[in-house]
Amino acid sequence: MDNVGQYMRVALGVLTRRVITGPLSVDVSIVDACNYRCIMCWEHSSELEGWGADEKARSYHENKKYKDKMMDFELFKSFASSLKKTGCRRMTFSGIGEPLLHKRAVDAVAYGKQLGMHVRLTTNGSLLGREIIEELISTGLDDLSISLNAGSSEEYGAVHANQEDIVFRQIMDNLIWLNEYKKKKGLTAPHIHLSHVVSNLNSHRAVEMMESGVASGAVSVNYRPLHTFPHIEKYALGEADLEKLRSSFIETGRLAEANGIDTNIDEFEQLIDYRKVNDIPAPCIIGWVAPFVLANGDVMHCVVSREVVGNINETSFEDIWMSPSRKRLNGMALRMHRTGVPVPNTRCEGCERMLQNTRILKYLWPLWGKATS
Repeated sequence: MDNVGQYMRVALGVLTRRVITGPLSVDVSIVDACNYRCIMCWEHSSELEGWGADEKARSYHENKKYKDKMMDFELFKSFASSLKKTGCRRMTFSGIGEPLLHKRAVDAVAYGKQLGMHVRLTTNGSLLGREIIEELISTGLDDLSISLNAGSSEEYGAVHANQEDIVFRQIMDNLIWLNEYKKKKGLTAPHIHLSHVVSNLNSHRAVEMMESGVASGAVSVNYRPLHTFPHIEKYALGEADLEKLRSSFIETGRLAEANGIDTNIDEFEQLIDYRKVNDIPAPCIIGWVAPFVLANGDVMHCVVSREVVGNINETSFEDIWMSPSRKRLNGMALRMHRTGVPVPNTRCEGCERMLQNTRILKYLWPLWGKATS
């Protein structure tokens, strides 16, 4: 019920343009460095020289005041405690780096749980040995999301350019072990989620991606079409790839339904079509519900933004959340489908969250019309 109440307070705040409560969830990047060079990554792609796939990201990294790539644990605790005071009860460890590179990653998860948070950890899975899996289970971690991006060992190294193909099998073996461990202990958490960015390197493995979800006891398997930037167009899905995917998704959907696995395959081509138009069809509420915090303490409008609204080294998250600069950006986001002006330093065009925004616009009209006029 508390979660339902938070949703209602956030919705009322959006409609009235007043900050009534904190966000629904926060993505926090306790580590901005990464041990992977995934071809599709907007920060660390093997196709890039330095950090950042576009001028927004490169300019941010060059000019940011705080250069830390790993969040101080005491700073994290202060942030998490301040976050709770806003009413927020969900936290995701994700971002632009690999969270398990942080020496106190397990402690950070444990602290979030001590505060009563629903905690999710997103990882590439390479550091998920059985010892750390048991430690994470002991914290009460709710959700474990693996960015797998492959259906077999054969294409794993091609997608994750600095990794050997065998790493895929190692990750899967550990996830299968986790699934069996939970069964033996009578546990349901952490719930396993698999995520795949689909390119022409791995699109032929859509069914195997779902089979990996079945084998690991995953509750969801997510497919996202590659969002290209100037250096990686060569990996974009072609029409032949899409035709094979359409056929594969029939079997993929059947497997998902038979095994009670949530999947988003129905939205896959919707997102592709939306990106072709490169338009902003709806007001965006993401800044109201899911801000993003980097390891250096910078608080961003959202996960695809490099527009800084404050820094938790200088100001509490509560004060940043209530700040005029954040309210101004949220106001811009609510009007940008009409003005055509995106949030500054933010990749609004092509953002997959726009599909959610479009659904919200459809079902909440005419309230949206009043709120965004």
